[in-house]
Amino acid sequence: MASNSTKSFLADAGYGEQELDANSALMELDKGLRSGKLGEQCEAVVRFPRLFQKYPFPILINSAFLKLADVFRVGNNFLRLCVLKVTQQSEKHLEKILNVDEFVKRIFSVIHSNDPVARAITLRMLGSLASIIPERKNAHHSIRQSLDSHDNVEVEAAVFAAANFSAQSKDFAVGICNKISEMIQGLATPVDLKLKLIPILQHMHHDAILASSARQLLQQLVTSYPSTKMVIVSLHTFTLLAASSLVDTPKQIQLLLQYLKNDPRKAVKRLAIQDLKLLANKTPHTWSRENIQALCECALQTPYDSLKLGMLSVLSTLSGTIAVKHYFSIASGNVGSSPRSSDLVRLAQECCYHNNRGIAAHGVRVLTNITVSCQEKDLLALEQDAVFGLESLLVNLLWMNGIWSSANYLKKLT
Repeated sequence: MASNSTKSFLADAGYGEQELDANSALMELDKGLRSGKLGEQCEAVVRFPRLFQKYPFPILINSAFLKLADVFRVGNNFLRLCVLKVTQQSEKHLEKILNVDEFVKRIFSVIHSNDPVARAITLRMLGSLASIIPERKNAHHSIRQSLDSHDNVEVEAAVFAAANFSAQSKDFAVGICNKISEMIQGLATPVDLKLKLIPILQHMHHDAILASSARQLLQQLVTSYPSTKMVIVSLHTFTLLAASSLVDTPKQIQLLLQYLKNDPRKAVKRLAIQDLKLLANKTPHTWSRENIQALCECALQTPYDSLKLGMLSVLSTLSGTIAVKHYFSIASGNVGSSPRSSDLVRLAQECCYHNNRGIAAHGVRVLTNITVSCQEKDLLALEQDAVFGLESLLVNLLWMNGIWSSANYLKKLT
């Protein structure tokens, strides 16, 4: 009866049918939030993402988030964790919050709690809101302060928040960079925490000076800490920083190729290949002829099919871009080399008939892309190689899938 009267009141107030349904749904969830039973409160909280998806209206989303902020402020840690998960799931709706100041005020009040777990959840909540409050100085101060906490849970939450704010705010990134550097280089900082701090440096790309200082620190880390985990995390952060700042991409390609060639650890080689693939996709124009040549030599020399497949995947990506034209262009002071005599073509020709179908497919693709990209050269023989390689790959695929059995093949011959 009460529900019907509410609907009648909303209808008289000028709400359309969809708005009426949205307000009814919000009131139903609000009833669950006010329940004295923890289970009903949690159930109401976790149903909010579905409400946002069905009714993505700014007024409704604003009201809903204010109600969730109240739950976060007065509820226990489990309810706060539920609100945090809802906020993270509804990230695309955060920009529709109209009363940002009031919403953040209710959330931020928990940062002064004596409970380190409550403070940790609040820090993660603030980190999840970084896109709408990037320049909140009180949030910046709390994150910086919590990095010095003696509670591991709070420190990890502060690291999460620092990473998110560094990505959004230049001022925060500039202010926290020295602090992060000190913690990473500090002897008292545990190795596990250093591994979590290092990825924050990928966000130090807001200006050239900041990116340069972050790059110097990463270079020092790679040299000073040769353990596999430290090298992998530092190199990957190095790559993400270079991909964002762009100016250091050629240096990063050379560094990755150096590790691919000289480091004996397969895990490091796999990481180098993965990052080279990322840079090949994002900045193929920064690859020099020497870079591609070095990658070809590594692929020709490696005895491991898994590594060869990865390197060919990078070359396959580059072969469809301007990088392949750079590779076959005239070197300074020399006559342009014939495509057929190059290591890239030799590698592709060898791989076209490889028993690993992935390697064979990339070999065919490289040959095909070279033929298409270098049409001004006489590549008739190369076109034939690509066609024969593709034919071999198709026969292999049909045979492996059982379409061409031995009996059928013999029957066709007779």
